[in-house]
Amino acid sequence: MAAIDTSGLQGVVRRGRLASALVVGITLAGCATTDQRVAPAVVSTCAERLSGTSAEISLTATAENGRKVPLTIFVPEQAGTYPLIGFSHGAFASPTRYRAMLASLAAAGYIVIAPMHIDSEEFGLPERPAPADTWRTRNLDMALALDPTAEITGALAERGMKIDPERLASVGHSYGAIMAQLPGGAMATEPDGSQVNRANSAVDAVVGWSPPGQVPGMISAEGWGTLAKPTLTITGTADILPGFIDDWRAHKASHDYAPQGNRALWVGEGIDHYFGGMFGREKPATASSQALFRRALAVSLNFIDRHVNRADVCALGDASAGESYQED
Repeated sequence: MAAIDTSGLQGVVRRGRLASALVVGITLAGCATTDQRVAPAVVSTCAERLSGTSAEISLTATAENGRKVPLTIFVPEQAGTYPLIGFSHGAFASPTRYRAMLASLAAAGYIVIAPMHIDSEEFGLPERPAPADTWRTRNLDMALALDPTAEITGALAERGMKIDPERLASVGHSYGAIMAQLPGGAMATEPDGSQVNRANSAVDAVVGWSPPGQVPGMISAEGWGTLAKPTLTITGTADILPGFIDDWRAHKASHDYAPQGNRALWVGEGIDHYFGGMFGREKPATASSQALFRRALAVSLNFIDRHVNRADVCALGDASAGESYQED
């Protein structure tokens, strides 16, 4: 397996601009003898885009039946119109525990809406919610993040921000990765044994960080067979949760059983469920974990850029030590 070769993508951009430049040059030649030159296009690297600055908005949105949903919205520093990423956190975590990931994606030119689910340790419920309630509200939260109400878009407008409705990505970690994959076409088993089609036709790309493998009563191999959107799966060779996922390869299930032609898989050597503490369960991470996290995030950005059809797709560059990548 090898890193993405983006040189071809950049070449297409350059050739298109060169053709346009030639047309302009020929046209001007008939009007004047001045030598017209077009500066070469400058393509930012993914790492450069991710290293910028962003801002955070805290908002409690009103959902169905008056239900309150705490949101953390990460936005670029500059006002403007940007593609949308909806993000679902892992079990018991919270959006701000993913700041290293989500603030960077916002800096790279995305509006990121991340709801706090009711199972979060920070939600403040006196008792842990029933699994069926967690499942139901998590899916509703993700639907809200991917199709925000006027209350949310109004809060963004007050800060000069507007969502580009034609460019949309669904992203999540762990339990949240399943929440992200369902809008992309995956089918799960509901707590009552039924199946609900939660596909969102507006979604252009899906990224699942450490999605669980097959979970009896929740999702099986067949469930990923209906994934209809380009989907990137991210995991690592130390990505185990003792007693639940004892072999890191289980996280590959959503890639292995998805239809060919829409799949991508990134694996980090020695990377665990939280990239050594970079998110979810935060703690000081080793230099290797930090480097591979930055690389996985760059791969994610490049993948999303390409599939939401951004004009400024970032350049990924050469593969990093300790990573493997495949895409079909």
